[in-house]
Amino acid sequence: MLMSVQEYVDWMTRLGRFGESAAAPEHDPRVCTRYLQLHARWLGGPLEAPVVVVPGGLGFYRDPLAGGGAFAWALVGALSHPVVPLAAPEIAAAAEAVAIALADDCGDSQVMTDTFEAEGLSEPTAPNGECFAWLSSPRARFDGTFSEYLASLSADRRRAARELLARFDESAGFRFVLTPEAPSEAELTWVAEQLTRQWGEDAAYALAQHLWPVAVAEVRPGQALFMRVYAGDQLAYFNGYLVRGAVITSQSTSRNLDLHHDGLGVVIDLLAIARLIDAFPAVRRLDPTCRTGLDDPPSIGVAKRKVVNENAYKPALLIGAPTPECAAGCPYFAPGQGWVAGTAGIVGRRL
Repeated sequence: MLMSVQEYVDWMTRLGRFGESAAAPEHDPRVCTRYLQLHARWLGGPLEAPVVVVPGGLGFYRDPLAGGGAFAWALVGALSHPVVPLAAPEIAAAAEAVAIALADDCGDSQVMTDTFEAEGLSEPTAPNGECFAWLSSPRARFDGTFSEYLASLSADRRRAARELLARFDESAGFRFVLTPEAPSEAELTWVAEQLTRQWGEDAAYALAQHLWPVAVAEVRPGQALFMRVYAGDQLAYFNGYLVRGAVITSQSTSRNLDLHHDGLGVVIDLLAIARLIDAFPAVRRLDPTCRTGLDDPPSIGVAKRKVVNENAYKPALLIGAPTPECAAGCPYFAPGQGWVAGTAGIVGRRL
């Protein structure tokens, strides 16, 4: 059955999968509705991608901003590591129903999701772990002081971190401000302008990434943080983060293209960790989103991996024979055949 995105949100709410008390902000129908409003305002029109819904509470769509022909998790295409409101065994058991729903409504179609979180699914060896493709996407762990965190890094990363922190110190005219304060109208306009200059016709997807933490901040301010970086009196970077329990996820970033400061992006993650240790003791992991999808190039995580010290593995769901070269060897569900075992193991480099 096909629904509009707002009908899908309403349907998931009626099923009890979404609700105002949900732990993940993307499961709060108020956040979803606000995101859709922001999408309509800043991206030139409503999100009008039909959603294929599956009995039990799953939805898939072709994100018009992401490109490609595969179906992905509905509504959250621009959201890093979204939470799926079903437990891992439920998702695996629903694969056949997903394939049937797609065949009925869309013909011969494939599902290739970005990485996600689900209850009972945190390692490739977990129950039903063999049903998913896995990406190596490490994160930073900081259980103690900032000095202890730095000491936990590899020698090369620790040396680079200290050199960068010294170069971008406040005495050199840089300020780093991490707060729950959502962007003002002027700041969001600045973000849109910088992204358009940087990405051209692909800027809409990057701007959609920024709109998610804005929507969360307006509805659930405790689960969104923003880093403003100033070089002198100029805004140099504006980053958005989402908080889910003990993990904070780097969701969006925009930089001043008139300024050139090599290495500043790494310092932002380092000082986000320092600020979190001091002011947000419930948060103890930073996920810099080294990779979020099987079609991301391996090079995407080179810079961000400079802050990581813990292996993390992120699942992706494949239904239908994987045709992209990046998905070759990954486990997938084949309609009429069942689960096909993978040979690739973990995709991407480990720590």
